[in-house]
Amino acid sequence: MSAAVIADAGLSTAPPARIARLILDLGHASAEAAAVARDLATGVLTQIQALLADPATNLPAPLHGALAALGGALAEQTAGRATVAALDTPLARAWRAHPAGWRR
Repeated sequence: MSAAVIADAGLSTAPPARIARLILDLGHASAEAAAVARDLATGVLTQIQALLADPATNLPAPLHGALAALGGALAEQTAGRATVAALDTPLARAWRAHPAGWRR
């Protein structure tokens, strides 16, 4: 198991539903790993907010909407004392086993 921050944002209610997802999985279930994952998520949120606030950013509407939704989901996860999930799901195990994933 590992400590992770997971932010999911639904982008469409019409089939097929699309999801913007950010997973920060450091591979360790410790208080230190949880703190680092939260710090990373906060940094990503700050970058998303800056990108969306910059008038020079010329993003297509769907991408702008996806970033805005993901930013909202991240804001919920990083506000105050957000819980960091112990990520031990079939998808997480498959990712770790995949050559591109974290081998553990």
